[in-house]
Amino acid sequence: MRLMLVSSEFPPGPGGIGHHAYQVARHLCQKGWQVVVLTSQDYAAPEEIAAFNRRQDFTIVRFKKIHGPPVEALYRLVVLHRWVQRQRPAVILASGTRAVWLAAGFTRLFPLPWLAVGHGYEFGTKQRLDQHLNRLAYSQADCVINVSAYTQSRMHQLGVRPKQEVVIHNGADNELFRVMPTEHITSFRRQLGLLDKKVLLTVGNVTERKGQEVVIRALPLIQQAVPEVHYLIVGLPTLRAQLSQLAEDLGVAGRVHFLGPVDQRTLVQAYNACDIYVMTSRHAQSGDFEGFGIAAVEAALCGKPAVVTQGSGLEEAILPGHTGLTVPENDPAATAKAITFLLQDDACRQQFGHQAKERALREQTWASAVQKYDQVLKTVIEQRQSRN
Repeated sequence: MRLMLVSSEFPPGPGGIGHHAYQVARHLCQKGWQVVVLTSQDYAAPEEIAAFNRRQDFTIVRFKKIHGPPVEALYRLVVLHRWVQRQRPAVILASGTRAVWLAAGFTRLFPLPWLAVGHGYEFGTKQRLDQHLNRLAYSQADCVINVSAYTQSRMHQLGVRPKQEVVIHNGADNELFRVMPTEHITSFRRQLGLLDKKVLLTVGNVTERKGQEVVIRALPLIQQAVPEVHYLIVGLPTLRAQLSQLAEDLGVAGRVHFLGPVDQRTLVQAYNACDIYVMTSRHAQSGDFEGFGIAAVEAALCGKPAVVTQGSGLEEAILPGHTGLTVPENDPAATAKAITFLLQDDACRQQFGHQAKERALREQTWASAVQKYDQVLKTVIEQRQSRN
C-alpha cells in the first residue's frame, strides 16, 4: 500500500518528532508500504541532508523555506497536491502541528483517509489561535494516534474529540542501543575521569522542560550519602551558563559534566557508562510537557534503570517499582531520595536494569510500535472504503 507521511521535521537534524517520523517510515517500508515523506529538514548541512536522503529506501520531498505563513501554507498545499496526484496514496499520516494543519486543510479539499499523531506539546500550547486550530484539525482526522495515555488525556482537556483514537507508545532503536562490552564502557569512563564513580545521565536539550536543573539541585543531598556521584548531561547546552552557575553556587560544579550534542556511538557509550538514567522533566511555562520519553527506553535497552517524573508521559516509558522509580515534578529532595536508594542498593539497581532491558526488547522497540501503526493504518483505509 502507498502512504504519504507529512512531518514537521525529519533527520538528519535533531528533533523528537523527526526521529519518530523516520522510524515509522523506515519500518513501514520494511513491511511493504510504499512511503513518500514530505517534510522540512533543518539544522543540518545541505550535503549531510543529501547524503542521508540517498541512503533511504523511501522518497523524501523536502519543503523549501518560504517566508510568511500564508504563502508557506499555500506552497505546501501545492506540493502535497502534486505528490498526492503523483503517488496516489491510500492514506496520509501527519505528524507535528503544522503538518497536521496541512493535512486537515488538504483533505477538506481532496478527501483522503488520514491520521494525525499527537506527541504532547500541541495539546499544551497556551496560544489561543493554535489551540483553536488544533481542536479543528485533530478532530477532523479519521484517527488520532497519541504517543501516551497522558498525551491522550491532555488532548481531551483541549476539547479535541476525534472520530477514533488509539495510544501507541513510542519505541526505541534496539539495533543501535544495546549493552556494550565492558572494555568499551571502561574506556569511556576513563576518558572522563569517572572510572570508579557513580554516574547519572540525562539526554536531551538543556532546557526548562527537560529539568536538568532538578537533578543539579538534588546533587548536594545525593553526595552526602554517595560521595562519588557525578552527573553527565548530553544534549544541546541551551541553558548551560545558567545551570553551570547553579552548580557552582551549590558546590557541585566539579560533579556536573556538559557533554553537548554527541554522535551515536558516544551516546550509546554514555548510556552504558551510567548507573542510572534520570529524566526529571517538567511542565514548561509555555505549556509544553513530556509526551513520552524515548530516551528512558534507549537507556533500558542498554540495561539501565530510570528515575523519571510523575504526571507526564514519562511514567509510561517505565514500570515503576520494576524497571525504575518515579518522583514528583520539580522535587529535588524526592529525586535525591530515589537516586540515592538505587545507587546504594546494587542488587536492586541491577535487577531493575535487567528487567528494563527485557521489557524494552519485548515490547518497546520501533518494530513492535510500527506493527501497531501498520494495523491502525489498514483499519482506517478499510473503514473509509466500506463507507464509499
